[in-house]
Amino acid sequence: MADSQKRLSHIPSTDTLDTTGKERDVGLAQDNQTGGTANCKPDCEGCSSCQDEGLEGGKYEEDSLFAWLVVLAGCVQAMITLGASRAHGVYQEYYVIDEFSGVPTTTISWIGSVQNTMLNLCGVAVGVLSQFCDSRVMCAAGSCAMGLAFILASFSTQVWQLVLTQGAMFGAAASFPYILGVTVPLQWIRKRRGLALAVVYMGSGVGGMWVSILTRTCIDTLGRSWSHRILGCIMIVLGMGLSPLVIARKPRARPTRIFDFSVVREWRFLFIAAASFFAMGPNTIPYILMPTYAADVLHAPGRLGSSLVTIINVSGIFGRFVAGVLSDSLGPVNMLMVWTFLAAYSQLGIWLPFPNVPASIASAALFGVTGSSIVGMILNALSHQYGVTRITYISGMIYMTYSFASLAVVQTTSLMLDTVGHGVDYTWPIVYTGLLLVISLVILIVFRLKLSRKLALFV
Repeated sequence: MADSQKRLSHIPSTDTLDTTGKERDVGLAQDNQTGGTANCKPDCEGCSSCQDEGLEGGKYEEDSLFAWLVVLAGCVQAMITLGASRAHGVYQEYYVIDEFSGVPTTTISWIGSVQNTMLNLCGVAVGVLSQFCDSRVMCAAGSCAMGLAFILASFSTQVWQLVLTQGAMFGAAASFPYILGVTVPLQWIRKRRGLALAVVYMGSGVGGMWVSILTRTCIDTLGRSWSHRILGCIMIVLGMGLSPLVIARKPRARPTRIFDFSVVREWRFLFIAAASFFAMGPNTIPYILMPTYAADVLHAPGRLGSSLVTIINVSGIFGRFVAGVLSDSLGPVNMLMVWTFLAAYSQLGIWLPFPNVPASIASAALFGVTGSSIVGMILNALSHQYGVTRITYISGMIYMTYSFASLAVVQTTSLMLDTVGHGVDYTWPIVYTGLLLVISLVILIVFRLKLSRKLALFV
């Protein structure tokens, strides 16, 4: 009887569905707070910590210097993949205003939409292949392919060609170093996972900042084609150079099934996936709309649009660090609720009612701190709920929800801007973005109460 009671206090494995019992809710919070190993039997495989014990670490240990080198490698991979994607607003501004000025915004938006869709949709393939293939080889191959995609984009002269190269090819290739770069470090860090994820995702902020500046500088001085070639070469050199450090810790037993969808039936996964869908769908909207908003609505002189993207990325560096530290102290789900609320406020409380330069800067800064940190905290929440033994595979399915959300939201927002806003009224696109974040917040609140009604617990 005592052993049964102990097992009730652990998180169920990914092959088990259990939605009842207050004992499990309290045990979930205790496992997340203490690591879940203090009272475990040697053969326990129920809690997330015991699942993590099933990983082969080789000659390196968790939380060691080498573990933080893996985190650093993941940071650089996020810098050249997600950072380049975050800087797409600079290209969007150039395409809309200069190169394809007569083409509807909706058509041009397909470049960024397809890019983000493929970046996340291919997460399932990355998750499946990671169970059988060497993560270092996968990372190097993806880095080479995404650099070649940008080089091919430099020779593209039509929108559909850019959709195929800068959009589909880059997104699919970047998915490998990106997803491996943010999930593999979780297998090496146990005590400060929130901080480790913060360091990794800070790379996307740093990358978005310098890639935005480099892209604008290259376009102004050398032309759009050379900006693509230069960035493509940088991606190949940095990505392939650091791929040897992206070493995954393999489970002692290989999975028996290539595709295991049992986790999809769990209420915890469904709640996280739903919150991710509504939060990550609008995540790229400010990056894409703010550059053209500065030109169409604010009529701001100079390159304020590019500067707003830079502000989002710079503030995102600070936001990710704060979110990581606080997640380790207060819990990733608790912080997700706070950050999602502030991200929604940046859209509905600042950007929408105040169409001026100071408000746009404030909105960009607040969204950079909060909105850009959401994806990292979602991944952290997954690691606390399921452990890290199969984190790449499970997170790959979550990233799949991002892909559909990104495609639907970006295209819907662009359609709103072209039809309702006639290309110059951004009211409804901003409202739409903010309301999606509000829906995500409601889902997170229900999820948090279902985990435990004790609000002071680490969850």
